This record gives sequence, structure tokens and C-alpha cells, in this order.
Amino acid sequence: MLGLLSFPSLLVSIKDLLNLKNPIYKNEVHIKAALEWLKYAQDVSGDGGVASWYSFDSSWGPSYIETSGYIINTFLDCYKYFNDKELKVRAIKIADFLLSMQLPNGGFRSETPKQKKKSKPVIFDTGQDIIGLTDIYKATKNQKYLKSAVSAADFLCSVQNKDGSWTKYAYRGLPHSYETRTAWSLLKVYELTKKNNYLNHALKNLEWAEKNMLKNGWFKKSFLLPQNPKIPYTHAISYIVEGFLWSGLILDNEKYIKIAEKAVTPMLLFFNKHNFLSGAFDQNWKSVATYTCLTGDAQISLMWLKLFTITRDNQYLMSAKKMNTFLKSTQDLKTKNKNIKGAIKGSYPVYGDLITRTGYCRMAYINWGAKFFIDTLLEEIIIDQKHD
Repeated sequence: MLGLLSFPSLLVSIKDLLNLKNPIYKNEVHIKAALEWLKYAQDVSGDGGVASWYSFDSSWGPSYIETSGYIINTFLDCYKYFNDKELKVRAIKIADFLLSMQLPNGGFRSETPKQKKKSKPVIFDTGQDIIGLTDIYKATKNQKYLKSAVSAADFLCSVQNKDGSWTKYAYRGLPHSYETRTAWSLLKVYELTKKNNYLNHALKNLEWAEKNMLKNGWFKKSFLLPQNPKIPYTHAISYIVEGFLWSGLILDNEKYIKIAEKAVTPMLLFFNKHNFLSGAFDQNWKSVATYTCLTGDAQISLMWLKLFTITRDNQYLMSAKKMNTFLKSTQDLKTKNKNIKGAIKGSYPVYGDLITRTGYCRMAYINWGAKFFIDTLLEEIIIDQKHD
């Protein structure tokens, strides 16, 4: 792969191969740099969505419909915090892009028309787009966004299995525990409409997913697409736990919050023991991964921060701060290459595990990594301000 790189990218890859850390600044500096990269990724796409990634061997990817959806709330949160009106404009631009990607049945395309003229909807992707549409509706009160979210929610409800899982229009036609984030999206529509149908379908999925949890907090049915390893990445595990935690907060449901606590505790213990969180874990919370999944790291750190606000258990706060310091050290703010300045890699090291050739989104910088990185740093700032 290195032989295919352009000269500027080769310089970057050598730096990453040497595993060099970067200078660390205040959270605001790192957030703004990641925002600038996301803005650039949106501009590169040319269609209002956010380009999926910048990779060393294929340059910029197309807009990623799924992740563009939940980048909306990151832009809106930062618009409020920094009073950056451009971010609200950009969030609206993403939302309008999503409307153009919605299919007649209410679901959302998995690929843009430029990639594939015919594109079936995907359950998980549709849920993530609902998350963004509900947030942009609350920010603008424009009914077209609520109408779109309701149509998408109706689609999800119409194809849900009786046991609460989804298989039709799901990845590979299989049920996945990480659809808890899809359940959360239904709850966000329920909050706006007060229609119990959305609540009931969300609860059905959460109850189904709970049955997939082992006694040690690990979840069955957490696999991704077949090109990924059978042992789930921390990113996929985080999706499951987020669904429970964010749903628990909406519903004020202690059981779901406790499930989230049980699931993140083994990773907290591993991180504090090794000062490193492996990128994938098996059902015994064992891992041989020599790389870390930076997106999963950021998601887990954000959940630790949220759990600190709920429990006031300082181990969550201290672990999250330590993780966020590490995450900041992986972000390059000095490079002149704007394709990667402020971006977040898929794996750290960027090449993953060279011997086994495994890793999460190796040799690439991904938009959802930057999104979750911003989210956890912003949450840390807000917590610190409350405690000053």
C-alpha cells in the first residue's frame, strides 16, 4: 500500500509508522481543528453531505449518508458553544442533503446516486439520519425535517420483527445488537410527536438487545460486515451501549443506564490497567489487538463522562480525561496537508497491526472519528465549567 501513496501522504505515513505523538493543547483548539477538517470534508463532497474519509491509497471518499446524519448534532452543539453561525448553516446543508437521499418508503439510501443508481435502504443508516433530522428540526422548527424523520420512523416500525429485532433491510439480512442506536432514534421521534407507536417499537428492540448481553456485559450479535473481524471493534460495541445509555436518559430508565455501566466497566478496567484500549474484544473481554480503534475510544470516553454526571463516580471522569489526552495526541495540528490536518485516524497506529494486517479503517482518516472526538472533548469542557 505504501508504494501507492503520493509524496505528501508518504511523509505523513512515515510519521505515523514511527508512531510519533503530537503536541497537546486545550480542548477548544483540538475541537476547532477537527471542525475545520469536517468542514473541508463537506466541501470536498460537493453535494452537501460529508465525505466519508481521506485514505492514503484512494484519496477522498464520497459522502457517507449514515454518518453525515449524526454529524448534524455535532455541528449544532458546536454552533451553540462557539457561537459559530456557519456550523448551523452547514448542519442545515447536511439535512437538505439527507432529504434528497430519502427513498419513497421512508428509508435512506446507503449509497449516493453517483455510487449506485439503485440503493436499498438500510435500517441502521436510517436510524442515524433520523437522529440528525430530529435535532435539526428542534434547531430550525422547519416542518420538512420532522416530516422526513416521521416518515423514516414509520418505515422502521413497519419492517421490524415481532421480537424487536430487524432483519429486513439490515446488514446481510441479520439482526444486530447495535440497532439499539436505531431504537434511540425512534425515541427521539417519540419525544417530538408523543406517539406511543415509536416508543413501543423502540422498547421492543431494547428488550431484544438486552437478551443478547452476557453476564459479563459483552453483547452477542455485535458483528459488522464480513470484511471485518468476527471479534467486534470497540466502535461496534460502543454503538450498542450508546443505544442503551441515550435511551435510558430520554426515558429516565435506570435499568438501561445500568446496562450501559455494566458494558463499559470491563473496558474501563482494561484501559486503566494497560493505559491503552485494544481495538476489539471477544466475549471474555480478551483482546490480542495491538492497535486501538480511535472512534471507539472517543465514544467510550463520552459515555464515561455521561456516567460521571449521573453517578458522580470519579473513576469515569479521570479515565475519560486520560483517554481524551491520548486522543488529542493522535491529532496532527502542525501539518500543512489540509487533507489530514485536524483529522482523526481510523486506527492508531494508522496501519493497525502490520503482522496480521488487521485494524479499524486502516490508513484512513474518517469523518465519524472526528465527530465522536469532538463530542467527547466538548462534554469534558462542559463538565469542567460546571465544576469551576
